[in-house]
Amino acid sequence: MATLEERIQNIEDKDEIRELTAKYCYAVVAQDSAALINMFTEDGVFDMSPDMHFEGRAQLTELYTDKIEDVGPKPFIQSHVVKVDGDHATGNCAVEIRLIDKGQAVTACGHYNDTYRRVDGEWKFALRDFQLYHWVPLAQGWGDAAT
Repeated sequence: MATLEERIQNIEDKDEIRELTAKYCYAVVAQDSAALINMFTEDGVFDMSPDMHFEGRAQLTELYTDKIEDVGPKPFIQSHVVKVDGDHATGNCAVEIRLIDKGQAVTACGHYNDTYRRVDGEWKFALRDFQLYHWVPLAQGWGDAAT
């Protein structure tokens, strides 16, 4: 069994990681590209396969300065599960997103499969792997688009 100190550290690490994902959502809404980029490790990856893969600072800068302005997403994170192993962690969280795509209100949802790494005492995203369930016009609804 883990010591009391190890158990407390585990709780603190999980809380910091959950706060990282919450801060991510707020930074996305604010379109704070500097904050978003800083939330990733130097070799960090955002993946929304098959057509969106951004790796490293230069590509993440492209994503969080150019592409985010086009849709103005409003993400909402929930159901967050985190497993910590030293300075590495993995997690999953559900996400609902409201956005504008080509002038039209859109609803989207899915989940993130995340990998985190502690860098200089701070938790960062090493990988945000976004698994999309649906991305449809709000007027249409997602009933026919659900997988």
